Amino acid sequence: MASRPGKTAPRLLQDLLTYDARHEERAGRNLLTSSPPHFDPDTPPEPAVPNRNCRHIFMTKPEQSVLPVGGEDTTHNTVYKIASFCQKCRFHLQLVVDFRDHGSKTLPCRTASDEFPIHHFVYHPAAPATNGHQHEPHTHAFQCTAPKCPVEVRIRLLPPRFTDSDIHLLTNKVALKKRLDAAKEMNLDRADAHTARCVDALDFLSTYLQDSLSPKQGKARIPLLNRKFLKTFGKDCDAILKSLGFTQAVELEDDGPVEVWHLPKPPAAARPLDSDTTRTVIEDARYELNSLIMKFPESERTNVRHVMFQPQPSINDIQRALGCLDYGKRPMTRAESRADNRDEDHPYYAGLGAVGDFNDALLLFAFARQSAVDTRNSTYYFECLQGIAIGRKSPVLEEQVMVMASQGFTNRKEVEDAYRYLGLDPSHKAALTDDIIISQFRARLGSISPAVVDETRSMLRIIGNARGSNDIIQEASNAIESYKQALNWLELEESQQDEFVVTMYTLKTHEHKSSIPTARKAVEIIAEARNSERLREFLESGELKGDATMDLGEAYALLQINDRTILLDEEVLLQQLTLAIQDSPEREAVYREAYDLIRADQKKRPKNSQTTSGSPRKVYPLAIWPVGCENIGNTCYLNSVLQFLFTIKPLRDMVLDCDRHFQELTHEALKDKLVGRSAVTAEKVEKAQQFVRELRKLFECMITASTSHVRPETQLAALALVRPDTVVPNTSAVDNLTSNLGQLNEDAQAMELTNSTDDDIGNADRPEPPSRPPPVPPRPQTSAQANIKAIEGYAQQHDAAEILNNIFDLFSSAFKGNGVLRDGEQNDLIKELFFSDVTTVMWAGEKINRNIALQDNHLISPGNRDRPLYAALDDEFSLTELDHAEEGEVKRKYDFMSKASPIQIINVRRLVLENKKVMKDDSHVALAEILYLDRYLGHTDSLSEQQLRALKEKQWHLRQKLKDLKARKQMLEGTEVKLSLSASVNECSNLIESLHKQKEDNLIDVDDDPLPPIPDIHGYLAVKAQALREEEAGIEAEMKEVDQNINNIFSGCKDHPYRLHSVFMHRGSSAGGHYWIFIYDFQNKIWRKYNDDYVDKVEDLDAIFKKEVKNPATSTGIVYVREDKINEYTQAVCREPERNASPEIQMIDAPDTTEYENIPVINGIAKES
Repeated sequence: MASRPGKTAPRLLQDLLTYDARHEERAGRNLLTSSPPHFDPDTPPEPAVPNRNCRHIFMTKPEQSVLPVGGEDTTHNTVYKIASFCQKCRFHLQLVVDFRDHGSKTLPCRTASDEFPIHHFVYHPAAPATNGHQHEPHTHAFQCTAPKCPVEVRIRLLPPRFTDSDIHLLTNKVALKKRLDAAKEMNLDRADAHTARCVDALDFLSTYLQDSLSPKQGKARIPLLNRKFLKTFGKDCDAILKSLGFTQAVELEDDGPVEVWHLPKPPAAARPLDSDTTRTVIEDARYELNSLIMKFPESERTNVRHVMFQPQPSINDIQRALGCLDYGKRPMTRAESRADNRDEDHPYYAGLGAVGDFNDALLLFAFARQSAVDTRNSTYYFECLQGIAIGRKSPVLEEQVMVMASQGFTNRKEVEDAYRYLGLDPSHKAALTDDIIISQFRARLGSISPAVVDETRSMLRIIGNARGSNDIIQEASNAIESYKQALNWLELEESQQDEFVVTMYTLKTHEHKSSIPTARKAVEIIAEARNSERLREFLESGELKGDATMDLGEAYALLQINDRTILLDEEVLLQQLTLAIQDSPEREAVYREAYDLIRADQKKRPKNSQTTSGSPRKVYPLAIWPVGCENIGNTCYLNSVLQFLFTIKPLRDMVLDCDRHFQELTHEALKDKLVGRSAVTAEKVEKAQQFVRELRKLFECMITASTSHVRPETQLAALALVRPDTVVPNTSAVDNLTSNLGQLNEDAQAMELTNSTDDDIGNADRPEPPSRPPPVPPRPQTSAQANIKAIEGYAQQHDAAEILNNIFDLFSSAFKGNGVLRDGEQNDLIKELFFSDVTTVMWAGEKINRNIALQDNHLISPGNRDRPLYAALDDEFSLTELDHAEEGEVKRKYDFMSKASPIQIINVRRLVLENKKVMKDDSHVALAEILYLDRYLGHTDSLSEQQLRALKEKQWHLRQKLKDLKARKQMLEGTEVKLSLSASVNECSNLIESLHKQKEDNLIDVDDDPLPPIPDIHGYLAVKAQALREEEAGIEAEMKEVDQNINNIFSGCKDHPYRLHSVFMHRGSSAGGHYWIFIYDFQNKIWRKYNDDYVDKVEDLDAIFKKEVKNPATSTGIVYVREDKINEYTQAVCREPERNASPEIQMIDAPDTTEYENIPVINGIAKES
């Protein structure tokens, strides 16, 4: 059940005495059922109860009540009912206190109890409440939160039987004078000479109602022409009389027909716990009339027929029923005693669900109950208790508060301080997940001295306790008890092999010897969970033993590569690995070791060697062709990202001129800087600027290189792949990486330019497989090796979108902002280029909310079937029904872009969970060269929001149909025997036919035939199987048709065109693979393939737009650029190669020089005429 605050019985009673349903809507909350707003000491105080609310004085209606008797104990059948009405506002109260047996709940709270001395109630919104409708009954149910207390309280409030307009109609002198005039016109002879008094209508009506409750002969009817009745009620009070049960009739008398009124005929008195009847209405009306008559001066109510009666106050009966007649009160002076219930307690008392006269013990009880039932607000309740202890100057409370503080209880300010300590904005805590907070904490550990580690853990523990998060609390305690905790401590995924466990152990312990015991414990837990003898041996000997090193020839043979002399394309090698693993998944580790050896061997080959295609690589003119980026070890995706960023002209220009745009590091400049809703520290800015400087060196080399490719520095990869808040190990991996690899020569060339022939690769730089660590892990002897492999490991653990998001974060941290967005977020070039405003429209019951968030990409899912990009995007922006939403939670939502960025990044979710295994979805997402964003916007140039919404609703209807078809398809395709339903039925048919044949061939009679004869059952099943197959095919065709119909809805919406700029590609499995990128050159109108160190022209566009049949490459990221910004924002070629090319570089003539004759030189040397 959702966390919900409660209130003690005295608090409930106090709120009941001041709750006024007439003003609930204006107040904005229900004073009785809702908790008060949290008190803010920094804002001016506001009254908890509006002055307009009635301070009720409830009087008992004994004939409708079952009252408690003093000194009488309750039983499991006890039900009290206090029926009352307020003398001031005339609202009626029915308060039921139900003690009836609730199974195990048999111990009601009692004043004599030390554990539960008083009831603590929580509102249960079972009965629908109506806000602001004063003429409708209001019923509210509350349940005591004590574990074994059965008490349920039901409070029903009913509006007066007489409205204000009714009273005005009965007592207004002008109205009475008009009735007298009308009476004279109707019956001049019998008309009274004097106007009725204001009190008369109330008096006569009370008398009539009393007569109806105690009927007597001759008093059951009133002639309309009765002179007193006619001048008092006339005909304009008919509605009032009828509402009370009076009926009109026409009777025949000696002098003709006569109009009469008959008194109400209520049923006999029933049990008070039964439902209300007409008798209840009449009794209520008499109580109200008595109260109204009593308000007249005694001189004006002389000779009234109504017998005055004085009802008894209900307060004692209500307190006795609620068990709070004699609760423990603190001693108060006369001055401290409240004069009436208009005096308000401090808001901290209401926060605890208590009242101001509670003694200390009851206040501690109220705090305990509130914290137990509403844990998410426990910090506020502790703040309330602290404030009351200070205000009362109570030694008992002050001591208890100190004890609680030592036990980990905190107030709101301490929690906010803890968030700030970790560099997080407390105003955004609702949007911060546990993972984000833990990551930020780990980042802090990587940049602080050991002296403040304990304090940092204490801050995290405060946040964990406030959020009720076991994950955060365990992280703060640094405890490792479970397999999951061991993996988390070593920053591993469950799928990673033992080799990487040792790698991460080495990283964690190399520079922090104090962490060795914890690291060993983590490895022990993993070894036990996996039953790994190799890890146990590592803990004993320090070595990870395994199979002997594989021979290179054996490696080629394992992957079925016969010719070891040719240069293999990366994709071909990866395809061989994938096919081998698919054939024998149990030998995956062996195949990956073979793959690793072959890659290392291939890296030694000249780049212009003959490839698997049988032809050398094509060489392009340096002045007009982009350079490639060498893969320095599992950085193929990073290379693709760097190439993409280089083509975004405004971003490239800012990087090249970065010093002019860098953020100042002063406290004043950083105090309000927020990136990703997090405060930015000077350390983070320094690392981000270090990354930008490294990127500038790369970009400069990409412009001026006299070679076809360059080699990014390891430090750039480290800064790009490892988030600034990632600890590798507990000190900055990036800072240590340079020193571990050896100091760079400051006078040396900033970026290494590589020739066409690579040097041999030593063991330290041995290339890594795409997704897993090498079979033999790095030994603790060299920290450089460990750090490089750790960086690669982090790259493997994060998907493409995360790495690009990390780089965006680095840019925003490094550069000055040019303004402030919502929630204080920094506005900058990255936000202007890549971030859209995405509005989420949510329905929670009758309430509609809109939330706007910054978003730098859209994440789509292919859905295990080939389909257009539009269809996948529709999944993210269309109406979503949330089936398991609780009451008050969001049940429906949809998104649209209220502001679309000029560069749209669409990431494709390729990894899916099937049968508890992570698999890759190779479905094809069909791309269009032009993407029209109209359908995903709030409005367009030609369609208003309402018009576009109408088209969307039509689409949503078709999408629901598509969802139903998909569900039917899944039912037909998925069975427990891993066959489709049609195949299962067909196999069943074959089995039965086989059994029949076997029976016919049997020469021995069997008395008990195990197979009862059913005529032609196998034939029936075969027909059914065929019908199911046809249904499967028909559903697939219908799904495609519905997909097309959905797309056609928006066929005329073309106000906002975006053109395809680039496509990130991946070939491989869920465990790993190879990345490259296709980028379109808008200036030269050609597509290029950037595959690490080689950039080639795309001759066959099917490689981008069509699906391959076998082991297909798949898109993982798609980028579109707004059509009117193409030339302003993109520039694929930016080259000014240096003339002193290395003499070692082999250059050959391009096969077709005329092919590039018309390509303009950008920022280069003009072609001679």
